[in-house]
Amino acid sequence: MRKVISIIKEAIMWIAILCAFAAIGFASDDPYRTSIIWIIFAIVIFAVGFFIKKHSRRRTVTTKGYLITKKIIGALLVLIGCLLPAQVFGNFGFPFITLLLIFVFAAILVAIGAFAVLIINKYGGFFSVLGYLLLLIAAFLPAIAMSGYDLSYGALSTVYYLVILLAIFSWVGLSMVFTKKIE
Repeated sequence: MRKVISIIKEAIMWIAILCAFAAIGFASDDPYRTSIIWIIFAIVIFAVGFFIKKHSRRRTVTTKGYLITKKIIGALLVLIGCLLPAQVFGNFGFPFITLLLIFVFAAILVAIGAFAVLIINKYGGFFSVLGYLLLLIAAFLPAIAMSGYDLSYGALSTVYYLVILLAIFSWVGLSMVFTKKIE
C-alpha cells in the first residue's frame, strides 16, 4: 500500500512540475504551442538528467576532469537560470535596458539565495533564522519589482514561475559549481 501511495505522490509531483513549466508558455502570443514546447523542454532536461544518473558509474575517486566538467555545467545552469526571465520578458517587447535589469535582478536573487543557504548551513541558531528571513525577503522581491509594471494575476504568476525555475537552475548549478570532492 505504501508503494502505491509513493507512486501516486511521485506522479502528482511530476505532473505539477510539467504544469509549472507549461505555465510559462501562457506568457507568449501563442500559449498552446509555447506551453507544449516548455513541456518538451522540461521532459528533455529531466530525461538527460535521469540518463546521466542511471548510466554513470559510482566512483569513489572523482577525477579532476569530471570535477571541471561538473563546474562548467553548473555555471551554465546558473547562467540559463538568470537569462530565462529576460528571455521570457523579451517576448513582451521590453527594451534592452529593462531586460538587462531583469538579468541583474535574477543574478541578485541567486546571490541572496546562495548567501541565505550558506548562513543556514554554516552557522546555526540565530543566524539560521536570519538565513530563512533572507529567503522570505527574496521570495517577495519579484512581486515588489513587478508591482510597478502590472499587478494582474497573469503577470505575477509568470514572474513566480520564472523565479521557481531560476531557483531550480541556480540551486542545481551552484551545487555543481561548489563541488569540492577530490579523493
